[in-house]
Amino acid sequence: MYGMLLESVQHFIQLEYGEETWLAILESVGYRNTVFRTHHIYPDELIMKLADAAVTLVANGSTRQDFLRFFGRCFVRYFSHYGYEKFIKVCGRYFCDFLTGIDNIHLQMRYMYPKMVSPSMYISHEDAEGVLLHYRTTRNGFCPYLIGQLHQIAHDFYGIQLTVEELTKTPFNKEEGYQFRFRLNFDNRDYMTGRSACNGSLELGRINISSRGSASTMASEKALASLSSSILMQLFPFTLVFRPDLQIIAVGRQLKQMFPDNALVGQALPDVARVRRPKLLFTWDNLYSLQKVLCEMELLPAIRTAKKNARHLAASKADSNAVANKEAKEENRRLMLQGQLRYLSDWNAMIFLCNPLINNLEDMDGMGLTINDLSLHGHGRDMVMAGWQHNSRLEDMYERAEERSQQLQQTYELQDEWKKRGDKLLYSMIPQSVADTLRSGTDPVDTCQAFESITVLFVELANIDEITATNPMEAVSCMNAVFSCFDNIIDQHNVYKVETVGKVYMVVGGAPETNETHVKDVAMVALSFRDEIDTMVKDTKMSVHIRIGFHTGSAVAGVVGKKMPRYCFFGDTINTAARMQTTSLPGKIHISQNSFCRLHNFNGFVFEMRGTVFVKVQGTDTYTSLRFLDESWFSVLLFSILRLVPHV
Repeated sequence: MYGMLLESVQHFIQLEYGEETWLAILESVGYRNTVFRTHHIYPDELIMKLADAAVTLVANGSTRQDFLRFFGRCFVRYFSHYGYEKFIKVCGRYFCDFLTGIDNIHLQMRYMYPKMVSPSMYISHEDAEGVLLHYRTTRNGFCPYLIGQLHQIAHDFYGIQLTVEELTKTPFNKEEGYQFRFRLNFDNRDYMTGRSACNGSLELGRINISSRGSASTMASEKALASLSSSILMQLFPFTLVFRPDLQIIAVGRQLKQMFPDNALVGQALPDVARVRRPKLLFTWDNLYSLQKVLCEMELLPAIRTAKKNARHLAASKADSNAVANKEAKEENRRLMLQGQLRYLSDWNAMIFLCNPLINNLEDMDGMGLTINDLSLHGHGRDMVMAGWQHNSRLEDMYERAEERSQQLQQTYELQDEWKKRGDKLLYSMIPQSVADTLRSGTDPVDTCQAFESITVLFVELANIDEITATNPMEAVSCMNAVFSCFDNIIDQHNVYKVETVGKVYMVVGGAPETNETHVKDVAMVALSFRDEIDTMVKDTKMSVHIRIGFHTGSAVAGVVGKKMPRYCFFGDTINTAARMQTTSLPGKIHISQNSFCRLHNFNGFVFEMRGTVFVKVQGTDTYTSLRFLDESWFSVLLFSILRLVPHV
């Protein structure tokens, strides 16, 4: 479908439900930051997805069918922006006239939307209470959309109330697509009265003519009655006449010249032509029902084979290639005819009054036609010449509009990509929940939050100074490898990386998103850090050692500063955790008694008492004697004990 249909949906959802709702709908269907382009082709199922998303996000009790009907009404309300309401106003005085001419509107629109796959509709019954509408389409599920359009057009342009009843649905047919029948109930009395008046006037005119009885009138009437079929075929040089068995009995003058030796007469119409529009089976009943619909037929090149075979038999071997090339060129010509079908009871035949469809001079040359072949009373000559004059300018304008639309779409996609990059960089410095709060306009001070219990871990590259003294570049490469390894590990656990300062890496569990397992999460991260470094040293022969320590307690966190803001933690818990790291030993995980007590709530961890260690207390110059625990074989005994627990 063309983007204009989706533009109408966007306009009225934004108008009635708000910009945020529309953006949420777009994101849910995978079209985030998409700008729908009027002449761009989009998948047919997209409008169904938009309806389903609207059901979920608008949540006003409406169903998918309700929103599809709403989308149909939106399109009618929206197309006045393009001036298309003029087409509706000139279709006829009555709603029934509009229904009869819907296919004609679609045919005219194809020049602006050449890839449009439009449905076909025709009326098979009319009465004072409404009509019986037949609807053929290659798309399934669009009936509510059509009903919404009909309701809006009936209300806005004809001021009538319409009710629609779906009668039957014919199973899918490859040639005709899906077929539906609707009973449209509305006040159709004016239309029926007007049609009866026209018929009455015609009968009255016949009576008056016959009542006069003058010689001149009788002579004129006789002349009209004796109009020969040959004159009719000259007036309509591309016409076709066929009987109920679909056998062609007469053709127009120009078709005789294009297909000599009466190649068309006597042929079965389905063998030499196909109905391009509307899409239906080639039967007499179907064609009879299309007398109020503008039809298109295509004469197939295979009909030229009759004379081609004769030419090949008569041609010499030397001329066979030239004849073959000429015939191949002829077979590439496909004659498109557009016009009206009318049943002639006197002949018991159907006549197709038509003209060839020609867009420009190139098409005319390809069909083997000239300007003089077109009838003077039609508009074919004027349209061909006008198309030749304005086609280049229209193509240039269309290409420029498409180019600008594509550039706009690329700009939006690039903007979205850079926004994602910016978000990724921002979330690496500030937690996402805090960053989103700041975006909403919250003062940075208001983001500060007190946590009753968190676990803070510090890990230090113990011997990096020695490596820096001998080979600074090796030290940088070593730190990058180690810290990148740490980044990959914390992505697998429910912890937050605060920062790296020099050779120290800081991790927090239980903040900014609180949880009850933060001490276990940090312990698992510490084990992973140690094991990965041991593996890295063995695999790369890299001489690096780490010291790890963590502590559990209360703290305050928030964003401070305006230039290069950071999410920072404050409190004695951070200082104590730092002391755990500085007093740890290479390859060991040093934890405080608070963390030790909390880890006892989780099975599988094995500890080793380290003894008494003197640590300087924050804010004083004295040392206090604290008892700490040191973990030794976490990764080995942890999993072994977990496997042995069921046997205890």
